[in-house]
Amino acid sequence: MLEQYAETAYMGKQDAKFRDEIATDERDSMYCRYQSKQALFPRGSVLGHCFDSSQTLFYKDNLNGSAEDCRSLFEIDKKLKLAMNTIPANFIDFIISSWVVLHLINLWFIIFIPSVAFALGATTLALDFLLVLVVIWVISKVMSLMVLPFFRSKYNFTVNFNRLNGIVKVPSSNAKDFEVAPFEKFNAHYKVQNNPKSGYPYRGFSLLHYKYSMRYAKTYANQITPALIHWELLQNFMDVTKPLADIPQFEYYREFDKTTAEFDKANGRPKYFWYRVDKSFLKEMNQADDELRKEFIDEEQLNNLLTGKPIKKLTPPDIFKFPWKYADNIKAESEIKFGKTLWQKFTSFLMVDL
Repeated sequence: MLEQYAETAYMGKQDAKFRDEIATDERDSMYCRYQSKQALFPRGSVLGHCFDSSQTLFYKDNLNGSAEDCRSLFEIDKKLKLAMNTIPANFIDFIISSWVVLHLINLWFIIFIPSVAFALGATTLALDFLLVLVVIWVISKVMSLMVLPFFRSKYNFTVNFNRLNGIVKVPSSNAKDFEVAPFEKFNAHYKVQNNPKSGYPYRGFSLLHYKYSMRYAKTYANQITPALIHWELLQNFMDVTKPLADIPQFEYYREFDKTTAEFDKANGRPKYFWYRVDKSFLKEMNQADDELRKEFIDEEQLNNLLTGKPIKKLTPPDIFKFPWKYADNIKAESEIKFGKTLWQKFTSFLMVDL
């Protein structure tokens, strides 16, 4: 049955027989048994672009050096590898992710709780709270500097996508090794998880190997559109027959990929465009994305996905394919500046050193 499922799934078909009956007893992971029965995301283009609001963050990270730090941290030094964070897949990953969240919550408490106490006139109590919370922050910060380098060197926490050979590497359950498989042997299945307190749904997909318990998962707040965009992004990165999407996240890779470099040269694209364009241009890209999404009714297309009906396909405007043709302020290469602002350095210092 696994082989029959693979043949239908890879063709992007919604064969209910195989979706409902697949691998009930053949998978080690209960999670994968359940997820493999969920609706399949279609292969290929739906919205037709990979740009969304998250690209603003990648734009900033490119210029302040954070993106380069991440590539070094996860040893993405072979040009065409993409390291992606996923929902924690093992205990160590869960502990570190929880640590980051708790550290951030403590920072908010340092600001909020003493401020409220001061406002209520409880000065002594406010100072006591401030002292305790600052001590907790110091301990967490020092531990991050001492402990996290050890974890980085010993454990794997990201799913790695390799455009050069089409291989996906997923951290093993012990986080010490990688499980390896071709991208084409993964399918994107609908995923929803609910906040246990509010019941609020987070929708997305689990990228599952058709046979083995290897996965990569993403969810977004109550919408299927961002998940479709991210699914198209992964497909685009792994499809060597097409140039990379023209987004800040992929700027670093463009010159190393033959297909993309030939496309850029043929169309006169400015080299290092997303390092040189003014950040105000991101507003134009986001506006174009907003306008395109008006044609894509999220709930309607989610229903189509879940019932196996065709999802509406959009034709994006050229600004997504040739953004440099729509940008007014493009600096000279010699004017490219990298490095964090003072505020970025300060906020980085406050956080745990990941």
